Amino acid sequence: MQTTNESKSNIAEHPTLRRHTKITAFEASQVLEQYRRHPSQTVSICLDGNAFGWANGNPQTPSAGNLLAKEIKLWAEALGRKSVENLLLCYPFQQLQPYELTEIMHALASHFCLSESDLRVHRVVTNIDEINSDHIALLKGLGFNHYQIALSRDDLEDLHRLKEVTELIRKYAFSGIGIQIHDSNCLDDLRDHVIDVRNLVSPDFIYIGNRAKLLQRDMSFSGGILFDGECELNENCIYMGLEGTSHLQSVVLQNFCTPERYLEALQEGKLPVNHGPLNV
Repeated sequence: MQTTNESKSNIAEHPTLRRHTKITAFEASQVLEQYRRHPSQTVSICLDGNAFGWANGNPQTPSAGNLLAKEIKLWAEALGRKSVENLLLCYPFQQLQPYELTEIMHALASHFCLSESDLRVHRVVTNIDEINSDHIALLKGLGFNHYQIALSRDDLEDLHRLKEVTELIRKYAFSGIGIQIHDSNCLDDLRDHVIDVRNLVSPDFIYIGNRAKLLQRDMSFSGGILFDGECELNENCIYMGLEGTSHLQSVVLQNFCTPERYLEALQEGKLPVNHGPLNV
């Protein structure tokens, strides 16, 4: 059941966005058209498996892989066949089946140009307990070349396990390995753990934050400690799925925040974005 605020605009669900000024759907379409016509523009894409937990709970709803494939196609129609050098796939094994991952990557390769450059960063993020030889081999075969291991506070108490999975990932010749540590109320509590992790596995970076994000390329190879809000990409990037927020040139486009509106838009062949995009 929709609330009064939601029936008007899903922006009301995000108080931090109220500072921005709404622009019209026509103005947003003009921005997308300009972006599409620009031959040299690239785009960064984030796909979050956790944004589709609602789909798997309803047998009447298309699969998460099918929904993502539809959204990928719609974004490509709006933006054109852009090159993707920065790709982020978050938690693929929690809500997606292996065949759905193949479906999603096929959709990306069909509608965008997935870069094969050595400079590309096609990163996957999983929890440490999801890491095994079968999963790593699948992800490597799908073209991912960077791995980000997400650790909870409890995971930090078992560094032997972290060393084991890091060595396993490196056997598959990934170009880089990063560590994500879920935020803590007191960063001082993490200090010794961060030092231990850095000394034990020598990651390309350690990211402190609860939600994985597209990162600036230079920062993700620095060997340093990155904090949420300091290093993510905020230009020419698309976050797909429920509540995804995309930045294209001067415009922020936010996906619907309720499954009903998101699904309805896809079924109508429309991008599942709010009709009042935001001007930043």
